[in-house]
Amino acid sequence: MKLKQDRYGVFWYNQQQILNWTQADFDNKAAEFASAGINIVMTFSSTHFRWSFYPWWKEINATVAKIVNACHKYNIRVVEHHSSHLTHNPRSQKEWKAFYNTLRTRQSTIEMFPGLKEYIACGDPEILPGVNLSDCRQIDGRTGDFARTVYTGYGHCFNNPDYRKVYFSYLEDLYATGIDGIMTDDVQYFGYHNACACKYCREKFKTETGFDLPLPADWGKFHGNFDNPVFIEWLRFRVRSTEQFQRDVNAHFKSLGLNLLRPNYATTTFNCNTVAYPFEAAGDLWSCVFQENMFSSVIRTAWPTWYNIAEHRFSMGRRYKVPSMSMFYPARFDDYYFCWSLAKACNHLLMASPEGGDINEVEEKFAPFDENNPILENASDLPDIGFFEPRSSLDLSPEPLKNAIWPMNVWLQGALFRNLRNAILFEDDSLEEFLKYPLVVLCGANMLSDEHLELLKKYCQQGGRLFVCGTFGIYRPDGSRREHPEKVFGIKAQLSDFVPTPQSKFTWKNQTVELSPQEESRIFEKICGETEIVAETNDGKTIGISAMNGNFVWLAGGIGGRKPEDHFYDLRISRWLEVPGRANAQKNPEESLHNISGAILELLTERKPHIACSSRDYLATIFLSSDRKSGEIHLVNTSKVLPESGESVSHDDLFTNFMPDAAKNRQDIAVTLCIPHKITGAKAFSPEFDNVPDLKFSQNGDTVSISIPAETFAGYLKIKIELKKI
Repeated sequence: MKLKQDRYGVFWYNQQQILNWTQADFDNKAAEFASAGINIVMTFSSTHFRWSFYPWWKEINATVAKIVNACHKYNIRVVEHHSSHLTHNPRSQKEWKAFYNTLRTRQSTIEMFPGLKEYIACGDPEILPGVNLSDCRQIDGRTGDFARTVYTGYGHCFNNPDYRKVYFSYLEDLYATGIDGIMTDDVQYFGYHNACACKYCREKFKTETGFDLPLPADWGKFHGNFDNPVFIEWLRFRVRSTEQFQRDVNAHFKSLGLNLLRPNYATTTFNCNTVAYPFEAAGDLWSCVFQENMFSSVIRTAWPTWYNIAEHRFSMGRRYKVPSMSMFYPARFDDYYFCWSLAKACNHLLMASPEGGDINEVEEKFAPFDENNPILENASDLPDIGFFEPRSSLDLSPEPLKNAIWPMNVWLQGALFRNLRNAILFEDDSLEEFLKYPLVVLCGANMLSDEHLELLKKYCQQGGRLFVCGTFGIYRPDGSRREHPEKVFGIKAQLSDFVPTPQSKFTWKNQTVELSPQEESRIFEKICGETEIVAETNDGKTIGISAMNGNFVWLAGGIGGRKPEDHFYDLRISRWLEVPGRANAQKNPEESLHNISGAILELLTERKPHIACSSRDYLATIFLSSDRKSGEIHLVNTSKVLPESGESVSHDDLFTNFMPDAAKNRQDIAVTLCIPHKITGAKAFSPEFDNVPDLKFSQNGDTVSISIPAETFAGYLKIKIELKKI
């Protein structure tokens, strides 16, 4: 089956495949992928930590060659994916058990290779004359000893020339198998944020910055001191090192005359990059940008967070003109269908795999729909709001969790539950890019350059509305403090320390949003300049002001955002255990997100959202084609998915709206669009039915109402609209 665009799958090769499969077995599996519409496979293996299987590289590569031979018979491209540097090194019974469980989940055992257990326990091969593998390990600055990872082992340093020489040689051996792409995974520094301080990093850091890294005796005074410019430079140095490594991988295979696929992913985005992962820094290298929605995350609780990360991937993909994708680990029809629907709603490709295997039988059921309904390329997502990603603040300023990550999720998810369309703005975006958005949200941006502040002032002067939440710009990029960054907007204000606030009100253009009491909030104590009060507590304290004719809006407090329960997050239940358990869900914050943060954002946009739905049960998104002659609306039935407060959840929970026999919508649904186009047709599509019904719609100016009759669909519906410019 030939698809109109790429469709990814995961080709697992574990103990059975490596030791027992013949070429015919691989050919049969490749045929299954082809029947499921897959035209790119990413390999994954129980040998993912490739350096822990150093003596068996020849056997592993022989298996990769068989995969390539099989897949190429069906015009399927192969991207080899493995950890670039991590190793398993258990040091306790508990860690050995974790290693065994990893192998078991990936359908393998410690007996897969003779001598593997002994090698894992004490193997340290000579990889070059006089150089052992352990000589390449990352060094923990606290101890001067090998840096441990979160994976009960060690990792190697990307600045170590011996490691690089041997690894790049290994990549050449992989390229010789005929692979079409390479994903060098886990290009990160570990040591619980204290690596690397090896001799090569020390020398390179000194050369690049003129600074010396401290010895272990002084490391405690250095690490975590955000007032120390040397520490800030070291954090930046780590990202430069990982970025350069990935760029060198590309330069290396291009020097061999190869042009390989380079899909790459990150799991989280709006988080502190403590491991110096260069996903964004090297973004121009990637042929596809995607997110890994973690294996042990409970989809029911995690999907709002993943949805907002997907918005980041779409913005990043648009920036580099490459596809964006979501990776999930579904194991059944219903959770696959739900994950597939979320990907569609984000205009993402999908890569799905239960850990250790594939889900081809289910994917085959969706392949015809995907063939006839590819995601839009170079699409516009019609954003209502631009969210500034405060990358420097997340990575280089104190307490990013409470100051930026959690508050940012509150506002992003508030927009989500109002079906407001978001795009992500990056730190190096131009004023022209900012001006594409009538509302820009600045949340958690405590580190801003003078150039950033000047750009934001110009944005307001040229008619954009900037909504600032909490403190901002109080650090310069070198970590030094800045007093009163708000002066660039023509005002001066003093914020209190964190104090409790009673119930409050946010008022905009005679419309009011009630704000709940907060344990941790800020109030304005002194205000100078031409401002208006837009939010105050019931006891008369000011917590929100506007300036520049309402184009600068600053909300200092009154909104919860400094606690994890203020938003949805990815509740995790380990799937690596023999019997995965259950957990009680967090407090359900959907009502406050919809009624407070989402409502404020909708008021500040001062125009109808691009898309609205008559029922809050549905996630609704819209994308327009690059020529603006057509568009797609996506509806995902999210009712009964998010758990109630304290509800017991597990990975086994069913997605009832996405079961094969799920009940259809009982009521008519109305979707309202506000776009400067005339709608000339609207058709409904879903994997739940074969016929393509026309939908009734009406239009009044730039407002369109589309009616979806009762009994049309259960889980997912796509509406294709034909357009003419008004």
